[in-house]
Amino acid sequence: MTAPAPEANLITCSFRGDLDVCRMLCESIDRFVPATIPHSLYVPRADLPLFADLASDRRIVAAQEDLLPRWFMKLPLPGPKWRRRLHLPRRNMYATPYSPLVRGWIAQQIMKIAATANATAEIVAHIDSDNVFIRPLKLEHLAWDGKVRIYRNPEMVDLETHRVWQETAGELLGLPASRYYGAEYINPFVVWRRSVIRGMIERIEAIAGRDWRIVLARTPHFAEYVLYGVYADKFLGLDAAGLMPESFTLCHSRWGDEFAGAEDEESFVRSLRPEHVTCLIQSTIDTSMTKRQAIFDRVAALAAEQDQEAARLAGSASR
Repeated sequence: MTAPAPEANLITCSFRGDLDVCRMLCESIDRFVPATIPHSLYVPRADLPLFADLASDRRIVAAQEDLLPRWFMKLPLPGPKWRRRLHLPRRNMYATPYSPLVRGWIAQQIMKIAATANATAEIVAHIDSDNVFIRPLKLEHLAWDGKVRIYRNPEMVDLETHRVWQETAGELLGLPASRYYGAEYINPFVVWRRSVIRGMIERIEAIAGRDWRIVLARTPHFAEYVLYGVYADKFLGLDAAGLMPESFTLCHSRWGDEFAGAEDEESFVRSLRPEHVTCLIQSTIDTSMTKRQAIFDRVAALAAEQDQEAARLAGSASR
């Protein structure tokens, strides 16, 4: 008997430096995400033994390298001392016969696109290692009435990096030149539609006349979420793409700044909104795993209180 197709897929790319926070993510998925939504966890092949115990009936742990073509060759990573001397980044570098050296961040974006194109479900949600679920994930968080959510915030981020990403997306997709296509699409918990990603790949190849992975390997600055958003929004049109835009985030996030103390932590917890399904504390923030877990637990407890109150009010209104 053939198993039913999954309602959606969750995808995470991680590495040994994020093992502890990734373990928290996996525990939260097992607690809050229906088993009908499987989780694919991709890590460097050398890190597979470290992550092996996270594999389960609902979670595969696979090598990131398998998402790349064979002509992507990972270079040996020198120690921290030599990386500093040679001005090399912390993450991996890749050599290809078709491009200059490819930074690990660019390679990871290619991996995420490839993983989505080959997903088993039409709805694919990307969640990073330092994110956790703090309330039950429902399919209607991701899609409804046959349309898949797209995070689309019309408020422009006034940063040069964002302008470059927008401009590059237009170039890759053959659109009229612009440094802003009307919305921002980057978010810590992003939902994609598999068929839209496949169409985006075809469009990139049609414009460049070569394999999309070669094109992106030669592109030093792009953002996968911007590329997807601009393609869906400005080339296909959201209705034609089968997407429903929402300007609010599903993730309660803490970026960059360290927690200043207990009052700051409490303020972060209390700023949780009912639409938040996940909670992120950036992995580079200097917070112990014990403290990080305690904050996540407090956020999850508040989420449960919010949901109980919403259910109570809904029950009162129906009487």
